[in-house]
Amino acid sequence: MQLDETPVASLGDRSSLALFLDIDGTLVPIAPTPAEVRPSPELSGLLTRAATHLADALAIVSGREITSIDQVTHGVVPYAAGSHGAEFRLGLGQPVLRPGPQPDIAGLETDVLECMKDWAGLLIEPKRAGLAVHYRKAPHLGPRVRDELEALLARRGQRDLALLQGDHVVEVRSPAHNKGEAVRRIMHEAVFHGKRPVFIGDDVTDEDGFLVVQELGGTAIIVGERRPTVATHKLASVAAVLDLLSKL
Repeated sequence: MQLDETPVASLGDRSSLALFLDIDGTLVPIAPTPAEVRPSPELSGLLTRAATHLADALAIVSGREITSIDQVTHGVVPYAAGSHGAEFRLGLGQPVLRPGPQPDIAGLETDVLECMKDWAGLLIEPKRAGLAVHYRKAPHLGPRVRDELEALLARRGQRDLALLQGDHVVEVRSPAHNKGEAVRRIMHEAVFHGKRPVFIGDDVTDEDGFLVVQELGGTAIIVGERRPTVATHKLASVAAVLDLLSKL
């Protein structure tokens, strides 16, 4: 399917929009590890301006935890869903919420570290509701990482943990947490009521968000060349995303 380029005019009146943004590969270029990301100096200003023009109907929806989201964005985005929806902040200055039951991850990090301690190039990132294994510095290990994590979950025998494949990362997290459900939750907030959602993301983990915004009558925009996708619109790069934000 041919995807449409995404000029700001095609999104309609900005007062009618609710904007959902991924971070890595969308607002910032992909880096070897999440900690090595270097945001554009203009990013926080662009996000602040966008939040004002959208009457605060702006949210980050990311696999990063909210503390990490705030490090990249300087905490200027009013709404955030971290760890694919395992945690939320519903407005500036509001506490971080972790609704619903959280999976039992006791011993998970120890088990993964023991299994992969001699695998050079991996980054094992513990999270409050799971764990991520990044292999961007050792892409040849990707299939082995997934196989070992599948075996580990089978040994644990937990229904509240599952694998999520991302761009050079495999995450262990609750299957109840995904970006689509995160969008749904945030759309219940008052400032989002009656607005048309737009989701911009680049990774396969963003596809759940794409599906939900389209279900709600909105627009899904993919960044970069990853295909296939359910998105109907595209932006070429992080620079194109920042340019769109500057024109909102």
